[in-house]
Amino acid sequence: MSHEAAGPFHLGVDLGTTFTAAAAYSGGRIDVVDLGNRSTSMPSVVFLSDDGAFVVGETAERRAHTDPGRVAREFKRRLGDPTPIVLGGSPCSADMLTGELLRAAVATAVERRGAPAGTVALTHPAAWGPYKLDLLRQAGRMAECGDVVLVSEPEAAVMHYSSTERVEPGTVVAVYDFGGGTFDAAVVRKTADGVEILGRPVGIEQLGGVDFDQQVLRHVLSGVGDAVQELDHTDPMV
Repeated sequence: MSHEAAGPFHLGVDLGTTFTAAAAYSGGRIDVVDLGNRSTSMPSVVFLSDDGAFVVGETAERRAHTDPGRVAREFKRRLGDPTPIVLGGSPCSADMLTGELLRAAVATAVERRGAPAGTVALTHPAAWGPYKLDLLRQAGRMAECGDVVLVSEPEAAVMHYSSTERVEPGTVVAVYDFGGGTFDAAVVRKTADGVEILGRPVGIEQLGGVDFDQQVLRHVLSGVGDAVQELDHTDPMV
């Protein structure tokens, strides 16, 4: 793995429901960090090994094929839910799994850059309240990132858009985020030194790409009938 830089950098991480991405800022330049082996993003998947160690990302995806009872997916939608996620008989909270995902993302970025990360900024759905935001901060401390900076996803989207297109201060932008697990919408105004959210952002926490996948799968299964029941569900290929 080649190192992209040799000095401290600021890191931004988007902990998505299905995929996680990151970008580094240093010397006035922003670079996307390759979190995957062949892609810029990594699956937001955590696997608990027999020895109690957590495995994250593409490796977790591969391990999940042979031991699906030890894998956690889409746990971002469970943040704040007191009911634990059971992996291999061990209860895990969603914020713990989020911390492990963040820890892996930061470690990969540090390895790629060959330098320590300074400030770490995390994006989050705009509709999240104080309780979930505090859990996200705790996940940052769990991942040994210190006091993380929190930025709502619509604000991050407008800041990125205004860095590539001319957006005059005072411009009002409508942002919708149809992600892997949630749907969020907000109205944002560009200011002279940043952006501000107008009114109250709204979000649907149980509406995303994974829900559409489930509906498509349900439709397919209804069409093939009993043939699915005859398959060997312990076969990884199945």
